[in-house]
Amino acid sequence: MILLLGLQSIWSCSPEDITYYNNEEVDIATIARVILEPNQRRLIADGHAQLDLRPVMFDQKGIRIPDTRVKEEWLEYTSDEDISLSRHFSTTETSLIGKTVTIRVKIKGTDIESSPDSCRIIAPLEEKYTSDIIIPVIFHILQTKEDIESYGGPYSDEKITLHLSKLNNLFAGTTSVNPVGVNTHIRFEMARYTPEGQKMLTPGIERLTIQELNAADTINGFADFLTARHLLWPPERYMNIWLISDRKNKVNDFANTISADCYPHYVYPGTPADNRPEGIAWQEISPGTTFGPKNAGVIYKLQELDVVSREFSDKSYLASANNELAYYIGCYLGLFTTCTFSTGTPGIDVELKPDYCDDTMNYWGTDFMNRTFNTSWYKQAQGCYFRSENIMDDPTGLHISVSKNQCERIRWVLENCPERAAWKNDFAFTGK
Repeated sequence: MILLLGLQSIWSCSPEDITYYNNEEVDIATIARVILEPNQRRLIADGHAQLDLRPVMFDQKGIRIPDTRVKEEWLEYTSDEDISLSRHFSTTETSLIGKTVTIRVKIKGTDIESSPDSCRIIAPLEEKYTSDIIIPVIFHILQTKEDIESYGGPYSDEKITLHLSKLNNLFAGTTSVNPVGVNTHIRFEMARYTPEGQKMLTPGIERLTIQELNAADTINGFADFLTARHLLWPPERYMNIWLISDRKNKVNDFANTISADCYPHYVYPGTPADNRPEGIAWQEISPGTTFGPKNAGVIYKLQELDVVSREFSDKSYLASANNELAYYIGCYLGLFTTCTFSTGTPGIDVELKPDYCDDTMNYWGTDFMNRTFNTSWYKQAQGCYFRSENIMDDPTGLHISVSKNQCERIRWVLENCPERAAWKNDFAFTGK
């Protein structure tokens, strides 16, 4: 009887007892404060790059008002330089290059105005690089017999082509309007000839089927395994990408122990020491130096190619989870991660790891309580709120943009590192 009365009391609420929430537009008088959270501190003056000024509004109680409840026409963007502004700002005005623009947003018809924020206008990349670099690529696909017979057959050529297209869109910047994103004028194309000069039946794709993958095969980062099977093509002619099926997880933490170990190390003799990019212990190459797989390309877990939703970090929360292939190609070209994981207190016990590029957004993967955060597409860092698009962002990022400084670093590596010289001859495309 008591239970029935309780249920009756729950379901007998009158309309006056129910709280209704209004999700329509707020009255402009509700806005008490506004701030700016732009998505960058720099903007390339090429007319394509776009700065999102992102106003954030609060009511009298300090509660944030959702963007969807505020009319854009209520906001007025101003600059000390008398530049015409809107929320999404791009420019081709060369007179602004090298200048810092001071920006504010005001609620029209009121005295409510944000504190000033700023953005530096930088020159387009096209003023520095105009010619294309074409890198010949060979995909070595290694699958076990069980993998092929029980899990849908050989990995398809069409999927490999799509991944290459995605990579080229990233380096061309075609799917992003990132404020510092550029067209690198770097393209990847399928090799058409083998090292012996024979025309390939399927350009850029070589396959090997093995009975099974053993723990012994993984020793020394697959170096002996790949070399013994003649799967290391000369890095002075090809960029190697090995796609190894490891469905049974013979390799623990494939991403950080294998895939990420692909940085360039050698430079040509006489390369000026003061001009070498920071972060790598460069060595001048000696006569007779031979390259192993980790010098010559990227080793990647085949099963990771088609993963759609990725974890942010590994199980320890101290390192990246498996990232997209593009991230490790960034490593191969000399780039470093933009995200720092830490066991100490960020900013006190541990500093952000540098990626040696001034125009990227570096951010923490842990907060002051050592919990993971910044785990979605959107990140907060340096007073900015931005969509994670950079090639070197964590696994939850989109990886559709290369920054101007990153491109300059990559170009230096391609020009000065013998391990990355495949683009300098056309053997992979002509066979001679």
